[in-house]
Amino acid sequence: MERDILQFLEEISAVQEQAIAVLTKKQRLLVKPDREGLSQIATEEKDILAYLDRCVKRREEILAAAKKIGKASDSIQTLSRQIFPGNPDVRRKVDEAVFRSRLIRNLNLTNWVMTQKSIIHLTQMLEIVATRGQGKPTYKRVPAQETGVSGGGFVDRTA
Repeated sequence: MERDILQFLEEISAVQEQAIAVLTKKQRLLVKPDREGLSQIATEEKDILAYLDRCVKRREEILAAAKKIGKASDSIQTLSRQIFPGNPDVRRKVDEAVFRSRLIRNLNLTNWVMTQKSIIHLTQMLEIVATRGQGKPTYKRVPAQETGVSGGGFVDRTA
């Protein structure tokens, strides 16, 4: 069990570092914007996602095995505290993995927001092209003689 947890922590650390590197690279490509670079990085993202899926399955296997030996836990973090009580090296590795996990979520969110802003910008540009830059005004002033109305206040001037 101890060896499995330590090996898992090494694997998850490696894939998290790769994910951070790819997400940071993607962020730079979104800022440029670089379509070719973004299409090339998509394969790297797929590979990392597949590796992360394998890590999730491995995590579930470790937790299930721990439950069988009476060390039921809901996470590797709590399981490692049970298996390695007071071991600062293991605690540090787990804390680093948790930190990298939060960093990956933040990078994903940042990239998602940047992508959404780009989509909104493109939508606005398409609208400008479609309307030939001539947007219809929200309010239109109509002369009084055309409508038969002589005022616009609360009390009509003719009253």
